[in-house]
Amino acid sequence: MAEATRSLPRMEAAIGRVSEDTRALSVLSEHMAQVAEATGPLPQVADATQVLPPMYERMTEIESAMPTLVEVQQHLSDLPETMDELQARLGGLSSTLGRLLASLDTLDANVAALRDAVEPIGRIADRLPGRR
Repeated sequence: MAEATRSLPRMEAAIGRVSEDTRALSVLSEHMAQVAEATGPLPQVADATQVLPPMYERMTEIESAMPTLVEVQQHLSDLPETMDELQARLGGLSSTLGRLLASLDTLDANVAALRDAVEPIGRIADRLPGRR
């Protein structure tokens, strides 16, 4: 009989610990009720999971776009070099256009001088017989 009752003190201590722990549950329950009041009703689990299929579809679209985005990123890394090259070429084009405009001004002056020089010859040619 003594042997059968030997574990009773340990059981009593364990029951005491359980008792202490369960006393904390009532305080915890009160706190949870206050949290529930403050936050309002929680959505049903089924309602909360309804966003998952559209979210999965969107994530799949993003995943399929990743190779293109990586390629665009690589091209963007080349952009500063391309812009520098383009700026240099535009600078050369601007210089060429400046020289072309100067040449056109010279050509315009030469054509005007030629017209002035040829005009008297044209008047003489108009007076020749058989011209009409």
